Amino acid sequence: MKIAIISTVGGYSWAGSEEMWKLLALELLQSGHKVAVWANVAITSSEELVEFNRLGGKAFRLEPLNRLTRRTTNIGLLNRYRALTKWKPDLVCISVGAPADPVWQPDLLKLINSLEVPLIMIVQGNAEGLVAGDCQRNLLGPIYTSARLVIFVSQQNANMLERQLAVSLPQATILSNPIRTRLPKPLPWPMQNPNEIRFATVARFELIHKCQDHTLAAFSSSQWRERNWRLSFFGEGPDKRYLQDLIRHYGLSDKVDLCGYVRDFRKIWSNQHFHILNSHSEGLSLALIESLFCGRPALVTRAGGNAELVRDGMEGFISPGMHPEIVAETLERAWVNRGYWEEMGRSGFLRAADWVKDDLGSRLKASVLDKAGHP
Repeated sequence: MKIAIISTVGGYSWAGSEEMWKLLALELLQSGHKVAVWANVAITSSEELVEFNRLGGKAFRLEPLNRLTRRTTNIGLLNRYRALTKWKPDLVCISVGAPADPVWQPDLLKLINSLEVPLIMIVQGNAEGLVAGDCQRNLLGPIYTSARLVIFVSQQNANMLERQLAVSLPQATILSNPIRTRLPKPLPWPMQNPNEIRFATVARFELIHKCQDHTLAAFSSSQWRERNWRLSFFGEGPDKRYLQDLIRHYGLSDKVDLCGYVRDFRKIWSNQHFHILNSHSEGLSLALIESLFCGRPALVTRAGGNAELVRDGMEGFISPGMHPEIVAETLERAWVNRGYWEEMGRSGFLRAADWVKDDLGSRLKASVLDKAGHP
């Protein structure tokens, strides 16, 4: 078969949202299928696709749309998917960062509406407000109801999209994102400075989705200033400057570090005790899966599948909201129970190892080919 994969994610050279379609592409190529990927320029140039290229996969670069090019695609003067049409795939798989992504890419929307081959949708994240208005619902409803298969990374995302579109998606399935390195056991508990508690957040610097500003506000009280702790933000993103300004604003420069992007998650968690991920928008955070595999408990909000993976008081703590005062209350509960963190970390490792199946690649490939009518 010839399978075309489209990623709508832009602005990054790689993201956790790309791991699923990459795994699918590698599994298909290794089984003798032909695979071509359409993705943003940085992703198609990423070293993450070295194995994909070696196995014979084709990568087509998508230039991001701006105000002018979006208008020209809307009237049909620009079509970034002409090569896909000429390639004549037997199946099209679209991986979206959020369910309404096709609305913002007119040429993609036209492609979807003209398809005469099966369509598979992979939804990597969702949140309140990401689908809004009758116009969007009218455009998106037929896409998701007509897709042969809709893959979600969390049940919460699936339930939310059905509510947002007021439709049923009986063809939906839930599959976890893969982990790059599967650990046989959790990392040793950090002992470099046992009197200093080390918190970390691993997420792109997009505060509207990841809410690092709420985390800083929660730590800004006089009570927290008197305690011995450090907070490290790992990642990159458009809000880096604002995050630096906010650290200074709260007078936390001696407590908080911006550590940049670190690809090997084991290097991060070898000397960090606790993961804070008070997100507004999630699918199921790959960074959370990685920290649990390393044996580190986490504070999470009920965004995406994070609260499906972390059970309150067992693998970490669930904050009932993202407001700084509510996050501060959950942090306080975590701090009081810090003597149990190592035990929670061991539970987190077992939870993550069971959640992310070691045959995820073959399951993913089988689901896609089955819906495409391929034996």
